[in-house]
Amino acid sequence: MKVLVTGVTGRIGNNLARHLVELGYDVRGTVLPDDPGLNRAITDGVECISGNLRDDQFCRNAVDGCQAVVHLGAVLLFGPEDNPANFDDNLRSTFNLLDASARAGTIERFVFASSDEVYPSLYARYLPIDENHPKQPYSFYGFTKLAGEELAQHYFRAHQLPVAIARFALTVEPWEVLDPSRPLGNFLHLSSMVPIIRGRAGDEVAESIAVQQVGSAPTLLLARDGSGTPYQFHYCDVRDLVSGLKLLLEKPAAIGEAFNLSGPAPFSYDTAVAIVAERTGREIVDATIPGPPIRIHHSTAKARGLLGYAPQHDIRSTVEAALQAQTK
Repeated sequence: MKVLVTGVTGRIGNNLARHLVELGYDVRGTVLPDDPGLNRAITDGVECISGNLRDDQFCRNAVDGCQAVVHLGAVLLFGPEDNPANFDDNLRSTFNLLDASARAGTIERFVFASSDEVYPSLYARYLPIDENHPKQPYSFYGFTKLAGEELAQHYFRAHQLPVAIARFALTVEPWEVLDPSRPLGNFLHLSSMVPIIRGRAGDEVAESIAVQQVGSAPTLLLARDGSGTPYQFHYCDVRDLVSGLKLLLEKPAAIGEAFNLSGPAPFSYDTAVAIVAERTGREIVDATIPGPPIRIHHSTAKARGLLGYAPQHDIRSTVEAALQAQTK
């Protein structure tokens, strides 16, 4: 089977493409002109084509000869000034690719990468968040993902395009958990949590946390709500996400459905920061933060039950993999 993977040089695309090639799939990937990840993708055995998914002819060329599409290509931007780029790169590109796939007549599966931003997870009405949770995105990025889901479902209904939708939790490569500037790492370290706290609890609280930084080394933050309960977070190690995408690509039960793809369970901050501190020697600041806490928990029961999804990598597994990568 020949699979088109858009966004093939990104965190998820690179890992998925390499895995599919190892399994014997013929993988084609889309890359932007002058993409710095091009050589790595070619080395991994991916046939790369250069262009922009905003171009409908490029999309038709990209799907030509393919039997499946995994549409990962998107921009992840959150400011109002970024809305035009979000619209063009996320919505227009998704339309172009869906339309090209429907016209090709050869596509046996179209997997669309959505996001837990469609709920959104940081403002959940109930936990765990299942696929029936109300969809009320606060960000325009989240809106483009929800609109992309609707486009995909339209092509499923109107054109019988066999689509499957994956709603990603925050997804990380293991090394990112130790870096305050990267996804997940930014939720565990004091310096990178200050702006998040500022937005949720105000300037005074944020500044009171900021001054507790210990030295110049990364300092961990054990964040608690007003009652003293540690924050809770649910993420997905990219290794688990790749296994989930493969199931959406192959399982007939995935067609026409949307699935949460997240890790095996949420972690409590007291557990996570203790693990990172134990393995790195980093200091911990324990802080009680008024206002709405971070409390994220996704249900993966649907993906487990219908697809056999079985995520393996919890916070300890991710941290251990990050440390192993540092020694290579």
